[in-house]
Amino acid sequence: MAYGPIFKQVGFSGGKNILASEHLQYIEGGATLDYTKFATGFNEVGQIIARNLSTGKFEPFETGEDAPEYDNHAVLNEDFINDAEQDLIVGEVIVRGSVYEEKLPQSVPDAFKEANPMIRYVKHV
Repeated sequence: MAYGPIFKQVGFSGGKNILASEHLQYIEGGATLDYTKFATGFNEVGQIIARNLSTGKFEPFETGEDAPEYDNHAVLNEDFINDAEQDLIVGEVIVRGSVYEEKLPQSVPDAFKEANPMIRYVKHV
């Protein structure tokens, strides 16, 4: 569950399973999500994220000329509601393991896959 310094009661939503294996490694200490970079409202499980080197916060991974420099490329194994009031802290940030690629809410660019080869993307045949 994502949380921030302003606590609110939020009902259960989502429930989609992106995991293709029970063998995972999560980032140590959790990750701070930059709320200004995520859509306001419900954000689906399986987003590909990375830490922006200039802010130190995680945001959706982007490619292209204007994309920031990143490290710690990962897959978010939580859905959350962005109320556009505060950064959120999450714990289930996959840095190693297997996920079903077709269940992720976006396509995974090759640059992301190359940046973290410890995540395996399983496809159904």
